[in-house]
Order: sequence, then C-alpha cells, then structure tokens
Amino acid sequence: MLQLEKHVVSRKQKDLGATAEDFEQFFAKDTTDLFPLCLQLTADAEKAESCLILTMRDCFRSNSVAKRCVHTWARRMVILNAIRLLGGMPNEILGESGFEFHLQPSDLSLEPLRESPAVLTLPDIDRLAFVICVLERYSILDGALLLRKSPQEVYDAIARAKSHVLPVEEQRGNETAATFPCNTYGAFSGQGNKLEGLCGSILD
Repeated sequence: MLQLEKHVVSRKQKDLGATAEDFEQFFAKDTTDLFPLCLQLTADAEKAESCLILTMRDCFRSNSVAKRCVHTWARRMVILNAIRLLGGMPNEILGESGFEFHLQPSDLSLEPLRESPAVLTLPDIDRLAFVICVLERYSILDGALLLRKSPQEVYDAIARAKSHVLPVEEQRGNETAATFPCNTYGAFSGQGNKLEGLCGSILD
C-alpha cells in the first residue's frame, strides 16, 4: 500500500512539473503569440527579440513550474525580461520573482488595445504599467512590485496611458481590425523560423 502511494505521488509530481521539452514545444507553437507582448513592452523590435530569447532561455532553465502554468509563466518571464532590458530591474530581481500574482477582471475590450499602435508611443513607465496592469491584468500592487514603483505611481502611469490610448482607439473605431501596422511588425516578418530554431541552440 505504501509503495502504491509513493508511486501515485511520484506520478503526480512528474505530471505537474514542466520540463525543458515542454517549454520547447510551447515556444515552437506560440513564439508569434509572445512576440507582440515583447514588442508592446519594449516598443523596440531589437529589444523585443532579445526579450523573447532571454525568456526562452529562462523558461528552459525553470525547474519548478507546473505544466498547466507554462503559458502564464512564459508571459510573466516576458514581462520580467522586458523590465530588465529597459533598465528598470536589477538582474538578481528575476530570481526573486515568484509565481504568485493576481489577475484582475477588466471592463475594457482588450483585444483592440493589444493591437493598438498608440501603446508603442507611450513613455516607458506609462507603457509598462499599461501593458502589465491593463492588458495583462496584473493588480496595481503586483505592477508596483515589478516596476519598483509605488502603487500611486503605477496608478498615475496607467491613467496617463489610458488618456492617450483610449481616445485614439475610439477614433479608429472598427478600423483596428486584427493586426498591428506592417511598418511596426515588419521587423518580425520572416523571423519565426529563426526564433524557433533558437529553441534547440539554447537547450544545447
């Protein structure tokens, strides 16, 4: 009976823990889904690519992430690496950032906002706060901890971002169909195979 229980626990642990291969499969399918988030956060194509590569490397090295959380964890690592690339987070903070964070409900239509070029024109702090707390639905407290700002500073940054982005989107109306402008995302055109190929080289 004891042996059976140990076997069950061992199987559960194996089922729950994500491996480097799990992340490799995830990135092979979802690289093009994560890159827009990298670009929204950094507003720079080269930094966005670096952010994605760093995220892949960090995820492959993760050893305590549940399989069911692979997608959520990858997006969180994108956020952490974007903040680091923009100079807002010391390297060691990445290791201190746990998995506990709280997603908030939203009364906004998020998809058009995720496709809005107006987000890319925001100052760094306003853009980061807007993407993290509005588009990714982190709480203001979680955003403040990540950005090393006070909750009030994050709240003010979100308010400034909304005052710029929302009127632009209202004016664009239904014209914000389903893609970012080609001149913005053209930098990623044809890069899918290149970045997917990095999965193997990072694991080597």
